[in-house]
Amino acid sequence: MYKVIIEKECGCVRRANMSAESSFNDKDDALIEAGEMARKMNDEFCGKHQFAVRQEGEDFLITMQMRG
Repeated sequence: MYKVIIEKECGCVRRANMSAESSFNDKDDALIEAGEMARKMNDEFCGKHQFAVRQEGEDFLITMQMRG
């Protein structure tokens, strides 16, 4: 089982009603979903944070850093 996990939930994540954790049976599906989520968060959120994907074991973590 592979998981996509949003490490830290900023206000934009909460307002978008995004699930903080999703499970997948296929590694590629989990990686694709994590990449799409991070792209959407970077493109559509307020811009205060930068989101990236990092693999940790069988989990794909969406990390958050301050921009600037």
